[in-house]
Formats: sequence, C-alpha cells, structure tokens
Amino acid sequence: MKKNIILVLGIVTAFLVSACVDKFAVGDAFLEKAPGVDVNIDTVFTSAEYTRNFLWSAYGQLYCTYTSGNMMNGAPIDVLSDSYHCYCGWGGPIQSYYPGLLTEDAQDTEDGNFQGKFSYSTKYGGLGSDAGGRVSIYETVRKCWQIIENIDRVPDMSDSEKSRLRGEAYTIMASRYFDAFRSFGGLCLARKAYPVGEHFTGGRSTAWQTVEFIDSLIVCAINEPGYIWNIADADQGRWSGRLTRASARALRAKVWMFAASPLFNDSEPYRNYDAGKETEFTNIEHVWFGKKDPALWTRCLQACNDFFQDNAANGDYYRLIQPATNDEIGYRTAYRRAYRYRNNETNHEKLFDAHPTLTLSDGGWGWGWRGFALDCLRQGGAVPTNELMECFGMADGRNFPYADIYGPGKNPQGIDMFADRDPRLYETILVPRQSLPAGFDYAGQTYTDIWVGGMMDKNSNFNNKDDIASGYCKFKWLLDYYGGNRYDDEYIGVPYIRLAEMYLIRAEARAETGDLKGALDDIHVVRSRVGLGRLETMNPGLNLTSNKENLIDEILRERNCEIGAECGDRVYDMIRRKRADLFTKRLHEIRIYRLDENGNRMTEGDLQWDPTTPWPKFEYEKPDIKVGARVWWDQGVSGFDTKWYLDPVSRVEVQKKYGLTQNPGW
Repeated sequence: MKKNIILVLGIVTAFLVSACVDKFAVGDAFLEKAPGVDVNIDTVFTSAEYTRNFLWSAYGQLYCTYTSGNMMNGAPIDVLSDSYHCYCGWGGPIQSYYPGLLTEDAQDTEDGNFQGKFSYSTKYGGLGSDAGGRVSIYETVRKCWQIIENIDRVPDMSDSEKSRLRGEAYTIMASRYFDAFRSFGGLCLARKAYPVGEHFTGGRSTAWQTVEFIDSLIVCAINEPGYIWNIADADQGRWSGRLTRASARALRAKVWMFAASPLFNDSEPYRNYDAGKETEFTNIEHVWFGKKDPALWTRCLQACNDFFQDNAANGDYYRLIQPATNDEIGYRTAYRRAYRYRNNETNHEKLFDAHPTLTLSDGGWGWGWRGFALDCLRQGGAVPTNELMECFGMADGRNFPYADIYGPGKNPQGIDMFADRDPRLYETILVPRQSLPAGFDYAGQTYTDIWVGGMMDKNSNFNNKDDIASGYCKFKWLLDYYGGNRYDDEYIGVPYIRLAEMYLIRAEARAETGDLKGALDDIHVVRSRVGLGRLETMNPGLNLTSNKENLIDEILRERNCEIGAECGDRVYDMIRRKRADLFTKRLHEIRIYRLDENGNRMTEGDLQWDPTTPWPKFEYEKPDIKVGARVWWDQGVSGFDTKWYLDPVSRVEVQKKYGLTQNPGW
C-alpha cells in the first residue's frame, strides 16, 4: 500500500437538519453522521438526501485562509508577504519560514503545530486534532470523483440536479488542485476514485499537464447543462455559498492568471535542481512550462471575457456593491459588505467563498472563526506592516505621497499622514483618527490614539499589546474585537474570488496583452466604489497609459488594497511574479510621536488626547522589524534563494516512491 497516493478513507457523510438561518452551514457539522446510521459508498447513493450531504462534506474542505488547518500554527499565510508580520514566538512563520528553517518534514507534524503554508501530504484523512485540522486535497478529490462517478445511481434525484451536483463537484476538485498547484507546481493527478488495493502509478505530472488538467475539470463543470449561473435571490438565505457556473468561470480566469505569470511561464525555470539532487523521477518541467508563452495571457483574458459575457447574458446578476452615500461611511460600508458578508438579496459580489464556522467550544481554538480571531489579533499572529499602510493612497486617488516624512525633523509641519486616505485603509488597519464615524468605533473609543504614550500605544496596558506589536492594529475581518460580538454580526463568507478581483484579473491580462487603456478602465471600476479618482489622472508621473511595467506594479498594489488578507493573494502575487525585490525588502514598524506646541516630541506621561483641544501634530519613525527578522532581508535580490517560491513536498510522500519528486532547492 506504500504506492497508493489516494488514502483509502472511511466514507463519512451527514444527515443533518440545519437551522433555518444557516442551512448551508458547511463545515464540521456536516462531517458527523446521525446516531444509529451506518454509512458506506452504497448507502450514500441510494438517496438524494444522502448524496447531497456527501457533497456538502466536500464543501467543508474548501480552502479558507482563516481556519486552523490552513494556518501556520496560528498565523495566516499573509504573514509571508510584505503586508503582515507574525510576532508569535510559537508561530510557524517565526519558527520555520522567517529563520529559513523550513524542511521537507514541516507538513508531517501530527501535534497540530503545522509549519508549512500548505500540505501536500495524503496522510491526513479527517478533521481531528491529531491532524491539526488539515485535510488532504486528495480526500476532497476522492469524494468529488465518487460523486461524479456514482450520482447517476441515485434513484430519487432529477437529471438536472445530478448535472448541477456534478458541476459543483468538478469545481470543488479543480479549486483544491489549484490550491496545491500554486504552492508546489506539478502534481500527481488522480483521474478517478481509486478503489481499495489499486495503486496510483502515474507519478508527478508536469506543471503544464497540471494546469491543463485543472482547466479540463473546470470546462467539465461549465459544460454541465444543469449547472446554474447564480443562486436565486429567494434562495440566498438557504444556499448562499453554493458554487455555480459563475464560480467555475471565475476560477478558470484565476487559474490562467497564475499560469500565465512568470513563475512557470518564462524563458528559464525559477530555479534549477542542485547538483546531486536529481532522481530517476526528476524533471525540471514539474516546476516550469519549458518556455515563455505570452499567449497564455490571451487565454486568461478570454476566460475573463467569457465570464463577463456570461454574466451579461444572465442580466449582470453579479455586480459590485455600491455605496449608499458618497462619504467615508458609504464607501467603507460598501467595501465591508463586499469582502466580509455572504451573498443575499442585495449582495451579489461573491463568486466563490468559504463559510468558516462561527464558533468552536465557545470561542476556542480550531476551525471556528473566533479561534482565528484569538490567534491573529490577540496573539500578534498577523500584524500590519508600515509597507501595507503605504500601499493605500489618498482619498482623491493619489498614491501615498509621504515617503520622506520619517525621522526627527522630517515633518516640520506636523502633517497627519493618516488623514484623508483611501477609505479601505481605515477598514484594513487601525490608525490614529480624530473622529470615528458612527458605527465604526473601536473598543468604545470615539478616536484612536495609537501613538507613543497614547492609550492604545503598543507599550501601554491596552488590552493585549501583541495585537498592536508593530505600532499598527489589524482591523479587516476583526472589526471591533473588543466591542463584544460585533465581529460576528452577520454570517461571514471568506472570498476565494469576488467580482472586484475579476476586474483586476482582466486588468492584468489586458495590460499584458497591450490594452493599457482597457486595464485602467477595469481598475477604475474597482477604485471608484470607494470614491478614488482615476489612477492615471491622479498619478501622471507614472505614465500609466504607456508604461506597462509601472501599470503592472499598480495592479499588484491595487490587488493588495482591495483583496489583501482574503485568500492569501498578496504572497501568491509576489510568488507568481517572482518578486524577489519584495521578499528581500526589509519591513518596518511605526512609531508615532505626538508633538507639543513647540514642535517637540512628547514621550513621557499620559499622552491621551483631550477631545476639547485641537488634534495633535505628529512626527514618525519607521524602525526595522526585529522580532522574527526574516532571513531573506539579509540576502538581497541577488542572494535570495528562489526555492522559497514553492514549498517543499512532504518527505514522507516522496519516500513512498510513486513518482513524486522534491522541488528544486529542498
């Protein structure tokens, strides 16, 4: 059985009546069976109800950055990017990635202290604590193939519903392969559900074979005649989050965006194997397409156009949520509804999302949303960097203009660099604010004094100082963590893809194929939602109508502002674009100093602000991050080991000798 890549798993399904407010509560609950019910493969396909619940259990295994099985022992993968940093001494990043100590064994820990950003291992077959909440992609793949291969046996299900469920299964399976593809490259491709005793002998496929296989699964989904374009508004309360043909079309565009990028699609591989590391199975095309093919961007653009054309043919059902008022409250509310909450009768922006469970053991660790909050906020598991703050521009659409403002005497006017900014900044990071709009307060505060000596200073006794370890505090997703349960005020849907990203994917594909004007138009659709002026108009020095390289950089920046901290996209953008400059760029904290009436820094005593007095003036420092300093920062671009673009494959899996190879450099 050593060569059997597909772990033979017990068939577990759920026969569950959900609460009417959350009938599609995929997750742990659907992985339990009713008392007294024995389930096997024959049982599952004797009933439409059983078959549906079996598919729901596969939904519970969709990728979500903020569930414990996808976090590096308490930190989401965003902390490998330049936007967030992990300050947890026990966290996976500070133990493995940051000091450069990650090994091929990182995926095979059974004590819950998972170190890698993604698991290739086939050994984990469930959601138990021994597996740290992880699920092998091959468990999900096996379930999906079993549905596809057996659903015609179900006696009490219509042909149209069988077709719809096949479409959903194909899409789930394609998404799980894509999750692994962008972390490892070429994969072992299972083209059926392997029965007990049959060994997988196909070995590892090339990167090109893998992306084409993923695409073929998506095409199968799209071509299912019963696969509907959208969930009817009347059914959103029950079925929000179910995949649709729109989900499949959007996934196809995202897959080709990654494939067309330089990581695999270049004239040279991102890294060669070290001498003596080759084996009988080694093939550099496991991690390289073998050439640079600009036409792949045309494939990405076509996938985008197919989506938008299909959406138009269906009455433009999917639309960006627009602000009710053209002010900060309106802009932030629209943005929050877009990224945070599930689709409903008026919210049609989510194309593909995951539904994390809201609680586990009344807010304990694990798969629950509150478990994530405890990890990432209170323990310093994901703290914003100054680089993320600078990513956001001004409220009028200009890019951040204060690059030279840091240091003693560098801000003689006492400029408040946090005033009049892109509203998405305030929804992403807690920064000093003179007044907080109604409903947007924090811990009961009507203002935020995040400066040295202020109540919310990281060196003060404000709640838990780890959540503001860099001098900034994370706000996106968590909202007012200390304000009771307001962060759980509605059912959450964590985006895998939403409509705003589709515009940005098409913008990148248009830019790469020479249509810079079209790219700028797509960017503006997203930016205008929060009141920003046209990018090229407000930043004329970048020459964005003619300078493709600058435009690509701006698209990556805009992606970080719009979809950062949603699906790990920032770190994968850095990887697929081979941005060694971003990986090796030293990251910074912030120190904000309140100035007295003579322009001197106030550093002693209680420096809280009296709201009856004018808002203070400030000076700023941006010290290097030292806790968990990343080994990459000392290497520079020329010394950076590009092995870090892809993760190491599980040593246990390689040693099974079914043809799986290690990635270069590991």
